[in-house]
Amino acid sequence: MSIIHTISTAMMDFLLPQRCLLCDAEITGSSLCNNCLDYLPLCRSPLCSKCGRPVKKRKFCGYCDEKTYIDHGRSFMVFVPPVDKIIHLFKYRKKTSLSKLLGRAMANLVKADHYMKKADMIVPVPLFWWKYLKRGYNQAALLADVISSENNIINIEGLKRTRNTRSQTKLCDNARRKNIFNAFQIRENGIEGKCIILVDDVMTTGVTINECARVLKEAGAKEVYSCVAAITPS
Repeated sequence: MSIIHTISTAMMDFLLPQRCLLCDAEITGSSLCNNCLDYLPLCRSPLCSKCGRPVKKRKFCGYCDEKTYIDHGRSFMVFVPPVDKIIHLFKYRKKTSLSKLLGRAMANLVKADHYMKKADMIVPVPLFWWKYLKRGYNQAALLADVISSENNIINIEGLKRTRNTRSQTKLCDNARRKNIFNAFQIRENGIEGKCIILVDDVMTTGVTINECARVLKEAGAKEVYSCVAAITPS
């Protein structure tokens, strides 16, 4: 069966060559060409010791100066062009093949991280059921699946979203907190005393992930880490 799959894939690549999602160059077996990959703005030290956001000569970023329930975090990329386009395609244009590229990069972050590589489980940030039906998938769950398989860490849908919150994009920090407060509940037991990696596609101010972390910790989680594909600059 694997031989048939390989042959059919090769035929499809010949008849309908894949194209880089950013520059439209012809590629094989990927979502982005090597040239575009080389120019991705990666998160590099120094990083906020809480969320992993790039900082300049500071221990914490401006968002983590206030109380946060996240113990430690990492991000693959900085959310600046062309990363915004990549995330948009992944999140809203059904380019789910990007989950492999992004998920594997995030999995490598987990493998190399002193804290996260020892985590007990992975929990994706959930979508409200109506948004899930409309979109057809939860991008955070797709990333969590890849990270889980690459690191052999159990992946559970430990949270559920209880209400359809407004988009956070155009809200100020205080409005974001009020908008997302009490929007999540524990779906499964068994997290007491566990170290958990929260997974999402993008972290902006961190309000959503922080609220998820609060719910997990109030349910008994020992530590909560964040791992995202992209994070906004400080």
